[in-house]
Amino acid sequence: MLWASPGTAWPVVSPPPVAGPVAEPPPVLDAERILRALAEHEVQYVLIGGLAVQTHGHVRTTNDADLIPAPDPANLERLAATLRALEARVLNEGQESTPIDAAMLPRATIWQFATRDGGIDVMHEVPGGSPYEELSERALQVRLGDVEVPVVDLDDLIRMKLARGRPVDLADVAALTDPDAGDGKS
Repeated sequence: MLWASPGTAWPVVSPPPVAGPVAEPPPVLDAERILRALAEHEVQYVLIGGLAVQTHGHVRTTNDADLIPAPDPANLERLAATLRALEARVLNEGQESTPIDAAMLPRATIWQFATRDGGIDVMHEVPGGSPYEELSERALQVRLGDVEVPVVDLDDLIRMKLARGRPVDLADVAALTDPDAGDGKS
């Protein structure tokens, strides 16, 4: 299944099977509903991660929406309201019963949430990343229907991916910087 808008197609997939019993299957990512909820609550953020990679031209699967929010308290209130509206549950180990509110959001560098519309990772610091204000200034403004989505600039995205250094991140960088990457050409 693809979630698409002119010039953008984000494949939506379920995560791979997990060994052992699973209480409930994780929801399939519905990026449009998550991004629409953020817009409806007027959350200021920059989209990073797999959806940003896709926006910059490398179509690959992803199971969550990764974002860096503006750190001001009023924006964190709006973000917390959005997460509650999406019926978010905290996934951070040992923090699963933490109530979702603006006060809890700055207490971790990354919060992972499961929502009825898929995963959301809220990050305040990202290896290789600049502060929110700088990322926001350079972000692309991508229109998806009637929703404006701020997507991290390609150079910022590549810096973050290189700093993280996981195989998936390095593959993303290769695909984003080499037009022949992944097409079998040498």
